[in-house]
Amino acid sequence: MFRRAATVPVFSSPVWPDWTIHDLLAWTGADDARVHDESLRPILSALATGLDADADPGLIPQSPIALVRALGVLVRTDPGLRDRTLVSVAGVAAAIQASDGPRSISRGAGAEPPASVTASVSRVG
Repeated sequence: MFRRAATVPVFSSPVWPDWTIHDLLAWTGADDARVHDESLRPILSALATGLDADADPGLIPQSPIALVRALGVLVRTDPGLRDRTLVSVAGVAAAIQASDGPRSISRGAGAEPPASVTASVSRVG
C-alpha cells in the first residue's frame, strides 16, 4: 500500500510573487477579463506606486485597466523594469499575500509554476 502526501504552497492570488513585471503584463493581456479583474487592483496599484515613488498618490489610476496601461507606459519608458520580479518592488509582496483573487483564474498558457513549489511523496508499507 502506498500513501502519497504532497506539499504545495497555497496562494489565494492568481499572481505569483516570482513573476517578472513582463510576466504579469503578458498574463493580464492574454485575457480581457483579467484586465478588468478588480481583485488585481491592490497588486497593480502597489506595483505602480512602487515603481514610480515620485508620483503624486492622487495621480495613480484606480481602475485595473488604467493601472495596466500605466504600468505598460512605465515599462516602455524604462525597458529594464521588465525583468524585475514583483516581490522586488516595495509593497507588492504584501499586496499579493493580502489578495483574495479568485482561484478560478488560470495562470494561462506558458506560465510555469515558480521554482519554489515543493512536493514530497512518501512511501509507506
